[in-house]
Amino acid sequence: MATWQTITQTGGPLRWFVWGGNITNHEAFAFTLGSAENNVGALISDITVFVHNNDSGGEPSYGITLNAVDQFANPVDQGITGNFESNGV
Repeated sequence: MATWQTITQTGGPLRWFVWGGNITNHEAFAFTLGSAENNVGALISDITVFVHNNDSGGEPSYGITLNAVDQFANPVDQGITGNFESNGV
């Protein structure tokens, strides 16, 4: 299991890339939501695995889209704070 640094974003969608932490090319991802306004959540989508890309130094890496959403998964212009986490499967 790997946990990345705490991030804060407002709205979205924004694209994030993670690598390191001994991840492999077969991981399951979650976003641990640390804080958000009432009825605001985090939606992760469009997860893409790379065996190698120019930014990861030859390690497996993942591109993940993160969006702040309401309880019906509609995008909202609100802040969310939390961490991406992964677990090998």
